[in-house]
Amino acid sequence: MSSTTELVRSLTIYVGIPIFTIGTVGNLLNVRCLWRTRRNPCAFIFICLSLINCLVLFYGLFTRILGVGFNLDWATSNLIWCKCRAAFSQAVFFMSLTCVCLASIDRYFASCREEKYRRLSRLSYAICAVLLTCVFWVLHSIPDLIYGTIARNAVTGVMTCTSSAPKYFTNYQIYVSLPMYLGVFPALILIASGLLTYRNTRQLQAERQRGVIQKQLTKMMLMQIPIILVSTVPYIVFTEYSIFSATTAKSTAQRATESIISNSITLMFYLSFAASFFVFFVSSNSFRHEAKLFILCRKRGSDGNTQVQPFSTVALKNTIV
Repeated sequence: MSSTTELVRSLTIYVGIPIFTIGTVGNLLNVRCLWRTRRNPCAFIFICLSLINCLVLFYGLFTRILGVGFNLDWATSNLIWCKCRAAFSQAVFFMSLTCVCLASIDRYFASCREEKYRRLSRLSYAICAVLLTCVFWVLHSIPDLIYGTIARNAVTGVMTCTSSAPKYFTNYQIYVSLPMYLGVFPALILIASGLLTYRNTRQLQAERQRGVIQKQLTKMMLMQIPIILVSTVPYIVFTEYSIFSATTAKSTAQRATESIISNSITLMFYLSFAASFFVFFVSSNSFRHEAKLFILCRKRGSDGNTQVQPFSTVALKNTIV
């Protein structure tokens, strides 16, 4: 088991730290590049999404790196931190995925030909939706804040941060919260809104609109869907398997194999929260131009003759980023 522990530790350090570092820097770059267009509803949602993803990477991945990689798990010795991490890590996971769905729905409304639907793509609605999302998921995580506790693991014999929640709440998390809110609902919403938006863009008559929206918006939207599915679905499936097989007798080799698989899948799970900058950079010309301006420290001339076109609000409105 010592070799397995060392392998898991090495994976967590040498894979987890680059994901955390690149993901955090990328999300902060998202905020910087989108800030000038924050009055656009989709850009506002993406700014909030990027900030929330920073919290996801901190509460989830960074604390995991400290605990697994460096044996600095404060959740096993500090009850307050145990409760807060259990509650807020789950809340920000759900906030992030909900914001992705909100942005996808906003792009659908903005691509509709009917004026009554396009009017639903408004900054005031986006602000209300994000605020309600944050409040809802924080309230949803209050039971984790209440029932979080430090106890000795019956299998490993070590102290762990766990939950003392009643059976009905535990079943709710196993059968509803984890598989549905983290996997099924986001996947269905993203796929449905993506297909509907693609259908709308094909119906646009103006060739300029068709080129801008279909090549940038649709590409960006569809690129996010496989990343979320590939990183989230294996995590949900293996987590459910681990829960249901926790009381099953397993050999040492089987436990070692599952430990390695679990660690690898968990690290892959955080890719969807760390890769948004690269998705935006690859799929949107306007975002790519703005990122180049900032990264290369280029300034726009007063006459507007710059080598890179500014990431304007008008361009963002047309491309919906």
